Amino acid sequence: MNKEISKFLNELSDNLSIVNKLIIGAYLQFNNIKIKNNKLILSCIQGNDKQTVDTFINLIKLKNGKFDFEDVIHLFETSIPTHDISVNGAVYTPDYIKDYIVKETLNKIRNFDLPDLKVADIACGTGAFLYTVAQEIKIKSNKSYFEIFKENIYGLDISDYTITRAKILLSLLALSNGEDKEEFEFNLMVGNALNYNWNKKIKEFKGFDIVVGNPPYVRAKNLSEETKSLLTNWEVTKTGNPDLYIPFFEIGLKYLKPSGILGYITVNTFKRSVNARNLREYFKTNLFDLKIIDFGSSQIFANKSTYTCIVFIEKQKSNEVKYQKITAKDFLNKNLKDFTRINYNLLNTKKGWILNKPDVLENINKIESIGIPLGDKYPIRNGLATLSNDIFIFKPVDEDENYYYHQNGKLHKIEKGICRDVIKPNRLKTELEIPVLKEQIIFPYYQDNFQANNFDYKPNKKIVFEENYFKENFPEAYKYLKENKVQLLNRDKGKKTKYKWYEFGRTQALNDSGKKLLFPYMAGQPYFVYTDQEDLLLYAGYAVYFDSERELKVLKRILESKVFWYYIKKTSKPYSGNYFALAKNYVKDFGVCNLNENEKTFLLNTESDEERNEFLLEKYKINRKTLAE
Repeated sequence: MNKEISKFLNELSDNLSIVNKLIIGAYLQFNNIKIKNNKLILSCIQGNDKQTVDTFINLIKLKNGKFDFEDVIHLFETSIPTHDISVNGAVYTPDYIKDYIVKETLNKIRNFDLPDLKVADIACGTGAFLYTVAQEIKIKSNKSYFEIFKENIYGLDISDYTITRAKILLSLLALSNGEDKEEFEFNLMVGNALNYNWNKKIKEFKGFDIVVGNPPYVRAKNLSEETKSLLTNWEVTKTGNPDLYIPFFEIGLKYLKPSGILGYITVNTFKRSVNARNLREYFKTNLFDLKIIDFGSSQIFANKSTYTCIVFIEKQKSNEVKYQKITAKDFLNKNLKDFTRINYNLLNTKKGWILNKPDVLENINKIESIGIPLGDKYPIRNGLATLSNDIFIFKPVDEDENYYYHQNGKLHKIEKGICRDVIKPNRLKTELEIPVLKEQIIFPYYQDNFQANNFDYKPNKKIVFEENYFKENFPEAYKYLKENKVQLLNRDKGKKTKYKWYEFGRTQALNDSGKKLLFPYMAGQPYFVYTDQEDLLLYAGYAVYFDSERELKVLKRILESKVFWYYIKKTSKPYSGNYFALAKNYVKDFGVCNLNENEKTFLLNTESDEERNEFLLEKYKINRKTLAE
């Protein structure tokens, strides 16, 4: 869809009736469809907005040249009120994804003329999946769309305007095929899937034969308190900080008939994420017949960086998970391969599922079994989280004996005594870059040295300044932060009422110091940068701490090896550009092999990457040939 067309509608998105009118009017005109009877469509296109309609249609003629059903669906799903953009989790699902999921699930059905065949989308949005389902049932049966809408398809969504659009979409489908009924009987309901009871809404309900859809993806931090409360009603989201898509597996399966099938396009993070542990346990405990087509870092949704997979679940017992990783390009070209079958008993619910071929799983097991896990042997720490880095962190444009000078719209002088050196590991690749990339951070904390009768005393513990002390001793820094007080108060959506307005948003990393290896959130190859600057702080990255320079430099050799990177590529979260996550959860189980002093000296003194890699491949008992898999 042309960006100018989308922009035109987005500027009107809070006026739902005019947006619907423009989309419907354009579809009818471009496809030469005349409406005589259907009350819903006729009511939507009435009104005195001819100039706006003509402008919109002329824009389509100029920029698009056509206007078909996929254009209607795309604009219905993306032209939403501004207050819904960050909270409803809806995205446009490409038609080839919908077609595949619908056809694969409907292939399980033998008799399409049965009146009690029921297919549902329990987060149907504007009805895109139901539109495809209706088309497919029409092809496979002798039914009219009127009968299909009445007997076979069911939808639920939390927003009344999306259900209205779903009714419009399905009506247009029927009208385009010559069914100009005054009214269609729809089973499309407004309600919250988290507490909706289908048993009370459908007479003699025995369950759905099929559930399809694209569950809403809203991250835990963006959920309302009401939604968080409702999540506790479901086994898979009773604890932790689950994202909104997670309970939709349990909800869909609850309302499926025995031997029914569920087909979703959803994010692929449930395989490994901490907040999906309960979901993995739910799958494993029930031994659901689970099939996953994983797109890895390949992007499916336009203009949205989301990592997705297609999941099919048959409500029957299976000891195996079937898994296939594929690119979007290969999927489009229908180059699906044989599925790898992994026994549920081999999958670790707590640590995350590693879904791969048997020889890869064997290598991962070897790596994790050797020596001591990285997270047990060394402290792995996150960086500072001010929640306003643009205010606290700066690169001085000048300095003198007492002040750093910070250019931020105007020139501010900041007392050196309140500043600390800080580095961003996400930008760092070598030790030589540290002096160049090092910045300053305003650090309104002092070290707690009081020990006598202080049972809470911790070495290096940092205490935030009292405001009067801050104002009197560092007036320039105080004045600068005061100018930004409104932004600082609005951190964390303004929830930080129990903290001082000028302290950092989180307390993490305040007390960390020592020799360390710095490394980024994600990378395309392993970078671990050693520094002996013990007081150097960090943000946007991680650090491994240890007292011994020699030990850290040996560890650097191991972590920059092919063995470690093989492990990360097979177990971590992929990102676009062939990048992989290096979060603690993904690196902590890597086994650090035991080395004698001669072996450590060899790793430190050998300049050849190939020789070091050969040594470590042998040490970890990894066959070089398997590295390419």
